[in-house]
Order: sequence, then C-alpha cells, then structure tokens
Amino acid sequence: MLSAHQPILRLARRLTPVQARLSLALAAGFLLVGLVGAQPLVALAALTIAATVILLVGGALSLNALAQHLRCREIDLIDHLIAAEDAVCLLVDRKDHSVLRGNRRAQERLDLTARPRIGALFEGLNADPDGLVARLHAQALVQGHSRHEMLCGQDMHCYMVTRATPEVMLWRLRIRSHSDPRDSLPFFIAQFDAEGGGSYLSPALRAALDRAGMEEAGFRAALRSDPAPLLAALPEPLPAGLSVLHLTAPAGQEGEAFLLLPPAMTLAQDAPLDGADIDALDSMPVAIARLRPDGSFTYLNREARRLLRLHSPEPPLLNTLLEGLGRPVLEWLADVASGRLKRSTEVLRLHNDAEKTYLRVTLARPGHGPGCEVIAALSDVTELKSLEAKFTQSQKMQAIGQLAGGVAHDFNNLLTAITGHCDLLLLRHDRSDLDYPDLMQIQQNTNRAAALVRQLLALSRQQTLKFVTLDLQDMMEDVIHLLNRLVGEKITLSLRHGASVAPIRTDKRQFEQVLMNLVVNARDALPMGGEIRIETDTITLRQGILRDGVLLPAGEYTVIRIRDDGTGIPQPLLGKVFDPFFTTKRPGEGTGLGLSTVYGIVKQSGGYIFVESEEGVGTSFTLYFTAQRPDAVQRVEEAPRKSLPPAALQARRALVLLVEDEAAVRSFAARALELQGHRVIEADCGEAALEILSDPEIRPDFFVTDVIMPGLDGPGWIAQIRDRFPETPVLFMSGYAEDSRVAAQARISNASFIGKPFSLAEFTETVNAQLQRRSEAA
Repeated sequence: MLSAHQPILRLARRLTPVQARLSLALAAGFLLVGLVGAQPLVALAALTIAATVILLVGGALSLNALAQHLRCREIDLIDHLIAAEDAVCLLVDRKDHSVLRGNRRAQERLDLTARPRIGALFEGLNADPDGLVARLHAQALVQGHSRHEMLCGQDMHCYMVTRATPEVMLWRLRIRSHSDPRDSLPFFIAQFDAEGGGSYLSPALRAALDRAGMEEAGFRAALRSDPAPLLAALPEPLPAGLSVLHLTAPAGQEGEAFLLLPPAMTLAQDAPLDGADIDALDSMPVAIARLRPDGSFTYLNREARRLLRLHSPEPPLLNTLLEGLGRPVLEWLADVASGRLKRSTEVLRLHNDAEKTYLRVTLARPGHGPGCEVIAALSDVTELKSLEAKFTQSQKMQAIGQLAGGVAHDFNNLLTAITGHCDLLLLRHDRSDLDYPDLMQIQQNTNRAAALVRQLLALSRQQTLKFVTLDLQDMMEDVIHLLNRLVGEKITLSLRHGASVAPIRTDKRQFEQVLMNLVVNARDALPMGGEIRIETDTITLRQGILRDGVLLPAGEYTVIRIRDDGTGIPQPLLGKVFDPFFTTKRPGEGTGLGLSTVYGIVKQSGGYIFVESEEGVGTSFTLYFTAQRPDAVQRVEEAPRKSLPPAALQARRALVLLVEDEAAVRSFAARALELQGHRVIEADCGEAALEILSDPEIRPDFFVTDVIMPGLDGPGWIAQIRDRFPETPVLFMSGYAEDSRVAAQARISNASFIGKPFSLAEFTETVNAQLQRRSEAA
C-alpha cells in the first residue's frame, strides 16, 4: 500500500523542532520591536514579520501533527487488516528496523513490549542479522516483495516482506512442518553419504533393521557387495526376495541411494505394474525408467517423462532422445544389459533441444540372465554443466591474462625500442624529407601494436588504469573528430549532452578506446549508412534498479548511450556479445575482442554496461558510471606537458643512473637523456648498479630503472641504497601491468612510474618534471 499523504509528510519534515523554537524566538523579538517601536512604519513592519513567522511556524507544526496523525491512522488501518491473519504479521520501521506493531499471532510468539528490532528473529541463525534485514528491505523496495526461508529444527520458517507504506514494511512469518516426502513412499529406502554414514533411512526400513538387530554400516556394506545373501538371510518382518535398485545421488552431491522393492513391485521383471505401484513410482522425486536392450521403454514415471520432454503415450527409443556419448547409445545400453558393465553413469544431452538440457543417466541391471531389462535413473545436470562451462571460461580468461601479461613485458620492450629510435630519427628529418612518410608509417604501426597489447590487457583486466576525473563534454569534443573519421561519409555521427552532465572517473585513454570500439561496432551494423547517436545524461536512482540480473545500487549515475538503427543482434546471441572471441561478423571480419575489451574496461572502472537490440531495428549500448561532483571528489588532472626553455634545461643538467636489461631500450633511453644535456651512467642489471654506486665519488641526481630484470629487480636494488640516497628521485619503467603495483608495494619514496611503450617526448618530459620538482623543493 502506498501513502496518499506523502507530500504532507515531506513538507512537515522540513521544519525541525530546533528550527521551530528559533523561529518563534525570532518572532517574539520582532513582536517586541513592534510593540515598543517609536516609528509607526518600523513597528508595523516588525508586527507583520512576527505575525507571518508565527503563522508559518504554526502551520508547519499543524501539518506535522496532521502528518503524524495520518501516519498513525495508516498503521492502525494496516494493523486492523492483519489482525485476523493466521500468519505472524509485523509492521517494521524501514529505517531503524524496529517493530512497530504485531497481530495477535505475533504477540503470542514474540515479546513486543520493548519494541524490539526485527533482526532479533535471526540472532543465532545468521551471522549478520541486520545485513539480512537490510537486503530483504532493499529487494522489497525494488521488486515489490522479498522472501527468505530457513530451517529451524524440524520446522521451515518462511519470511515474506512487502512495503506497506513508504516508511513501514510488512513482515509475514509462516511456519510449516518440514517432513521428508520419502517417508510416505510404500517401499524401503536407504541413502548414504560419501563418507559412508547414513544420511536417510525410511521409517519402515529403520524399524525393520532395529528388530533384526542389524547395524547401518554392515547393512550398507552388504548392499554394495552382494545383496542377495543378505536379503535372503534377513528375518521377518523385512520381506524376503527383495530386489535392489542402486541410484546415484542428486546433481552436485556425493553419495548413493538404494531402493529395496518387494517382489510385487520389482522393476526388473516383465510383469506389468498394477495401479498402486504406478501411483507410488509416479510420486517419487527421482526419475526412473525401465528399458529393454533394444532401447525401447517399458515404463517411465512422471519425473522421467518431464526430464525427457515426453508428451505422447508411446515414447521413442532411447538413442533418439539422447546424444553426446561419443559412441552409440544402444551400444552402451547393451554393455549394461549383457552384464559387461554392472552399473554405468554418463552425462548425455537431449537430442534437438535448443536449450541444451543435460541429463545424468545411470544404468543398472538388477536382474540376471540374457535379455534382462535395465533400470535407468535420470537427473538434470544442466545447471552443473553451465557452472562447469563458466569455470572453464574463467580458466581460459585467466590463461589469456597470464599470457597477455607475460607477452606484454617482452613485447612492450621491443615497441619501446622501435618507438624511441623512430622518434630519434624524426628529430633529424622534417616533413620535406623523402624518408619522413616511412618513419611516420613505422610510428603509426607501432602505436597500433601498442594498442593491441592494451586491448589484451583490458580483456583480462590486468592493465594499469590511470584514473582521472573526466568532463564528458570537453572530452567528447576532443574525440568526436576522430570518431567522425572512423565512421566514414555514409554515416552521420550525432552527439547530444543532457543538462548538467556530471563528470566521471576513469582512465581517459581507455575510455576513448571504449567509445571507439562501440562506434566502430555501430558503424559495421550500418552497411548502407545511417545515423549513430551518442547521448549523455545524469540520472538519480533513488531505490536502485534490477537489470539483466544486475542490481544497480541507489545513487547518482552519469549515463552514456550509443545507439544505431542498424541490423541488430538476434535475441539468442544477445547474451554472448561480451564473450571473448565471439563475433556476429563473417569469418575474417572480426576478432571478437572489441566488446569484451569494452566490458573489461567498464568493469575495471567500476561501471556497468547493458545492451538492448532488436533484429532489423537497431542496437543500444548503455553505460553507467558513478557521477563525480566537484564538491564530492578531489579532481586528479594529468600533468601538463610543456616544453622547457633551454635555460631551464641547462640549469638542471643532472647525472642519471640508467638501469635496463634490454640493450635496445637502454640505448634509446640513454640517447634521449643525453639530448636533454644530462650525463648518463648505464647498467644492465641491479647488481651492476650496486657495484657502480659502491664508488663514493659517484652520486647520481636521478635514478631510472626497469622493474623486472634478471637477478635483482628495480625496487630491490633501490631499497638497498635508499639510506644513502633518501631524496634522489626514482623513475620506474616497465612493460608489465602488475609492475606498477610491485613498485608501490616496495614503498619507495619520491618515486614515479612510466609504462612501456613510451615515446621520446613522454620519457623526457617525465624525467624533467621530476628534476624540476626536486629543484623547486631544494
């Protein structure tokens, strides 16, 4: 039930008791001025203000009293409606979780005189009672209701939560007896866990074993080895001549179960079952079937028909229903029927099933002799196979991440050397030189190779992101020109910003990659041309939303939408668009990494991404990022890149110790530093650096070192000499994403990091910025 007086409640809450007292005191002051004022106009104005304040405060207090009265009436009405309910009903305050009212059944079971908190119901049953209550309330606010069940002793407690008013939640507690449905079955059942202990014995079997003086352990051992002598030797009242059906445990559990069937109900004979037997077997929660060696069914209970999707009275052969064994299904059935396999379990897939339902099928031969029928027990393991597929996919992703991280370190070293030496060559060639286009081509392809490495790292979420606060309007204006060149002339790219779009916090370069991938994806969906629309807006979710199985918490979000009117994505494929290496394009036209890279970057930035598409209508990708208001966050801007005047460079010429195991990278870095006027000492490992610094005459002004090197790594050798050079700046460089974290964990003061590959300008600007900060501090 929703309150009709919510506007009055909101208006009444705006005036607190403290504010009311201050307002009345102010009115009294104006009233005193009006009564003793010498000038008539001043006195009249003071009296008018005093009367206005008194009327406003009095009106607000009256509204507050009215709102409280209406709230109490609402609660009284709900209390009256739930008074006659047979379930335990409680009215709970949404904010502090205190119990406001309870019906007659609640007062009989609970002590409500002290106005307890609803979390007290779960004390001793849940590790975080208040957290459980908060989750149930949040789910009820989003979905309209929530539900929680737990087993307390022999009873099942079911808690149902709905929203009664905006401030009050209605809790219903129903208690039902938790009895095992197997107790009512008309035959003996024994179930054992993986360790050999008894997890279930039907009441009739337990009573019979007690009268026979038999232990559960011995009974189970006899059933597993050879039950015939045991069953023949059992005294009354356990019936003689029982047959044993050996079943596997349900999916996801370990253990085994046995059905001991009287001769009149045996499934191993060709004799037809009577009506009572069929009713008993149909009521079983286990799928059971009886098969001939040729694959035809002589009996299927209700659960087996449901699992096999059978609706006609005459079922087809087993081999036409199931597949995926790797050999003919009838050959497997023949092995069990002939006795070559006493018992066998396989996981098979339903034939021609679009949902890909998997069944675990256990075949056993309870009888003897040629042509004996086979008993089949079936269970649905589709969910287990789905979890197995997800686990396999996560293992692939982990392997890709490890591969990408390992390749990135060596590959980025090569790219750094190529980029750096190309930049050095460009210093000696201008645009009129014949070699200039070739050098630019080398540089562009190197940048593409570096982007490919970043894409692999984004896919595995191992790249190091440099988070900054981005103003979307400014950033979009910078990148829209590049996006226009990507889409071509047949496609129109439009950009629309909402009012007061809040900034977002993410890595600028990676966010540009997200936009480019989504725009290129939309372009490919418009082969005949069209329009791609980019829209930004800021929205507030007051209660959170549940979308595509993901709960977005309440809060303020900046939303970016990329829409197109293209070919769209078929609904069966919509759930796979973010999977690695999955593409809807023709072979050779797509790698399947674009959208999975987008997903990895957005998730690593703490955002959400959703896709909506209709075939032949178009596709829309929606991104949610937490809104960053200027007064709520500290803006982190990128360091400005500006060239330093020659005088400043001359004043900061420094002695630099360069430590890098890759010769090509070391050569480029040394040349770059020397061009800036610095003196460079080179070392190819950490041990060589320590040997150089053993000379007390050598006191470098700056350290540049790779992180990962053979032997002693960068943070390791820096830590050994830090007591001698406590304030000397350090620049760590590496092509491996995790190295920045390693450097941070080393707790090296006055240290910075640059990731490979880097250009000549990036490297020299980073070094000079560090030296400038040192000179300013000195």
